[in-house]
Amino acid sequence: MLSPLVLVLVNSVLPLSASAPLTLLPSSKGRCMDGTPPGYYYAPATAPASTNNWIIELEGGGDCATQDSCESKLKSPLGSSKFFPKTHDYGFFLQDVNKPLNFSTWNRVFIPYCSQDVWTGQVTQPSNDTWGIYFAGHLIFTDVLDQLEMEKNSISTAKNIILTGESAGGIGTWPNLDYLAKRYSGARTVGAPIAGFYFYAYPYTGPGHTSSKLANFSKDAWPSHYKLWQSFVDETCAQNIPPWDCILSNNSYPYIDSEVFITESGVDQVVTLYHDWVPDQDPHWSSEVLAYFTEWHHNMTVGLTPAMSTSSKNGVFCPACYIHTTFGLDGPTINGLNYYDAFAQWFYTGTVTKLFDTCGILCNPTCH
Repeated sequence: MLSPLVLVLVNSVLPLSASAPLTLLPSSKGRCMDGTPPGYYYAPATAPASTNNWIIELEGGGDCATQDSCESKLKSPLGSSKFFPKTHDYGFFLQDVNKPLNFSTWNRVFIPYCSQDVWTGQVTQPSNDTWGIYFAGHLIFTDVLDQLEMEKNSISTAKNIILTGESAGGIGTWPNLDYLAKRYSGARTVGAPIAGFYFYAYPYTGPGHTSSKLANFSKDAWPSHYKLWQSFVDETCAQNIPPWDCILSNNSYPYIDSEVFITESGVDQVVTLYHDWVPDQDPHWSSEVLAYFTEWHHNMTVGLTPAMSTSSKNGVFCPACYIHTTFGLDGPTINGLNYYDAFAQWFYTGTVTKLFDTCGILCNPTCH
């Protein structure tokens, strides 16, 4: 539980959309896919009580594991810092400064995603095997930490750190979380992945099925992804199971020591459409697709069962929706709480917060 002495000051108002400038890292050992320097956006704490409190957000934006797919990202901010915006407007965990439990005055760091390796890559010398492309997401993350240690409010003295991200950024939260916690052992470090709890893909093969538009997430594909990206994974996990299996949280979860609050849709829209071959029939789903969704939801239920256990310190927010990352103050809600309030309650008060819809699939009326 967070000490009352470091609760943020609600009366120190930060604009709802706080903007931060881009800082590039020309000497970084990690590079964007095209070799350009990575960067980050940093907004310092705006209240004395928040000086040692940090939120680090890993941007999402898909993944790639084939030459054509990866090369298609090189002319965009997903593969090159040439296209990064000069400023970034913060939103996540900065949504309501009037709430009694909020994070609006904390140090804020947003790291743009230009590696397409779900924040695990460690490629420092591109080769023919990588099509001349860098995959260096983990190295970019550590390089940003190096820089933050030199800030006036050095992250080295942090008391509280929240590592978060959406989609690919949510996936990347898991392999980097315990590394972060060990690096800053004096801080309470927690993970808050949104749409980042993934398991192996078991694609839909019924009428009208499509094909994967993103990387192949089936079980047999992960050794090659791991090799291509030269992935960094959780150390304890890699000591117990094949390291490539540790990239996905459904496999690494038992080995993660840090606290985690999991925000995940009961049926994930992007995963089912672009990894699992489901045709977009929303809202007129065929009986075959609904049967597939039922099995998919069962897999999510099984995957989150350990976190839902009363013996687990972790929190869960899993509405029966068909969304990906569209969690907000206006919904979806479970038992009257949105994800933001559920997380804040869990983080600040230590309240056991395990919210999982039991109505079935696609049945929460507050979904977007």
